[in-house]
Amino acid sequence: MATSMFQLAEELGYEDKIRLAGFLEGLIAKERAGIADAGFVPDHCPRCGSGHLVRKGHGRDGSQRWMCRGCGRTFSARTMGLLGCPKLDAGTWARFVRCELSGCSLRKDAEACHVRLRAAWSMRIRLCEAMERCIPEFRHGPGIGIGADGTCLTEPLRGNRRRAKVKMPRKAHVSGHCVHERGISSGKVCIACAANSLGDCFLRICVRGRPTDAGLAAALDGMVDGSFVATDGHQGYARVLPGLGAAGIESEPGAHGRLGMVNALHQRLKGWLQRFHGVSTRWPGHYLAWFCWAEMARHSDMDAEEMLSGQAAEGRYALTRSDAVARPQPFWSWWEGRSMSTMV
Repeated sequence: MATSMFQLAEELGYEDKIRLAGFLEGLIAKERAGIADAGFVPDHCPRCGSGHLVRKGHGRDGSQRWMCRGCGRTFSARTMGLLGCPKLDAGTWARFVRCELSGCSLRKDAEACHVRLRAAWSMRIRLCEAMERCIPEFRHGPGIGIGADGTCLTEPLRGNRRRAKVKMPRKAHVSGHCVHERGISSGKVCIACAANSLGDCFLRICVRGRPTDAGLAAALDGMVDGSFVATDGHQGYARVLPGLGAAGIESEPGAHGRLGMVNALHQRLKGWLQRFHGVSTRWPGHYLAWFCWAEMARHSDMDAEEMLSGQAAEGRYALTRSDAVARPQPFWSWWEGRSMSTMV
């Protein structure tokens, strides 16, 4: 039977083969989604977070539904899942995953998946949330060497400010590109980075401008407990890391080996971000999660597209579109202070 199907496929024309490939891709994604839904047992409501749930009949496809005693709404295994939207079937998500991994722009993704640009943007944000849930925990402890250092990224203030509730605090750059300032200034955002000897990476938004002790402590909390940490000459690490449970601190010039791991991580991160031509400060956490997932996939023996397609079939998100619109702009007090000073 299988041999005859393959022979029939060879006789098809070019356009029919493309249609057949897309059809099979959708069937594979649906099967992965069905396997994920079959083993889904909720422990909390995806909307309000309440843990008081009861079974509430079945859907049209025979899937189990639950009702939340907290908010009174019903849901199924597909609710708040990447494949839960009826307008975006499994085949569309499979094509979107392939486009994202191949480095296509968001407009190219929208054209390939036959969706609007806003829908493609929402799909990217939700896919990043699914990636974040699949990133393994950053390992630390005795015998694991860690390199910790921060890197600064220029704040490009990207986005459609005519639709956003928060308006642009300055005039748009005529060239369409962000202005890169030398050194560490308040126009940049510090990213706390760490890499260990096992190949794990850790990235988290720290503060605006030069990192403070409070910002470093909040970003690296629970990431260095029991490990020897190599840092640069910034004195903030020497003040903060002992309080976080670091077994020892090695500063330059005696820590070039492990410090090179995190410096190489900085270089890969900035090179990876260049494809987006600047990431809005409202969403750096999602893109940092994407980069960490890419680093994990780089060390894995599995194919990245196959891995992400399976994770997308099981993936879930928490940020709705209304929540994304109302999402506050981080570190915005500095811009508000500048606008007030110019008015005075």
